[in-house]
Amino acid sequence: MEHLDKKIVSLLHTVTSENAENNPSLTEDGALSHAHDKEPFGQTLQTFMQLAGEGLVFAQRYLVDERISITMPKSFRDMPIDEQLLKYPSHHRPDFIFTNEAGTINLTFKHTESPLQTEELEDFTDEMALVVKQTQKLTEWFGHEVLEIGETRIGYCEFMTPVWNARMYNLSFFIVLEGRALMCAFNCTEEEMVTWKPVARSMLLTLKIESVRKENKPL
Repeated sequence: MEHLDKKIVSLLHTVTSENAENNPSLTEDGALSHAHDKEPFGQTLQTFMQLAGEGLVFAQRYLVDERISITMPKSFRDMPIDEQLLKYPSHHRPDFIFTNEAGTINLTFKHTESPLQTEELEDFTDEMALVVKQTQKLTEWFGHEVLEIGETRIGYCEFMTPVWNARMYNLSFFIVLEGRALMCAFNCTEEEMVTWKPVARSMLLTLKIESVRKENKPL
């Protein structure tokens, strides 16, 4: 595939198949497909939200030398390197890994070296979806698409993968940053998906490229 070099494929496999079971992948389209949700993809995030009985404050965070920003819970912590080595053993692990206190919800970012232009994002998204379906142990496929969010185009793939005796919800999304692919991923357990799937989608919608670098204030 023209745009997906080995590093991108390796990174995608690393961030979406953490501790995956050795189960055969589902290959029948009917087994993988899922009707597109009727409701809008995401909604506006509130500064304060009650999620599963926990009060969370959301705030904008600047990453990649303040070249991008995204809104996420202030309580999400930088994953310590020892946890990173356990959960993301590949040397292609993400540049930034944020997690909740329990380590069950993760949000990652990687500015790759792979060239990518905005007009190529739709083909790139289709290629990413194909690679996921061919290489991941999928149990359910929700869909993939390119969204127009203001001046930013964001591609995404949304699916479920098996982990141990459960399943993991994955939302992989990507934008063009300075002529290269920026890979992002959100994942959580199936039990947490009911609460976090709409929140993950809403966080995706807040991702934007900063034309002027901001002061990265601690959250």
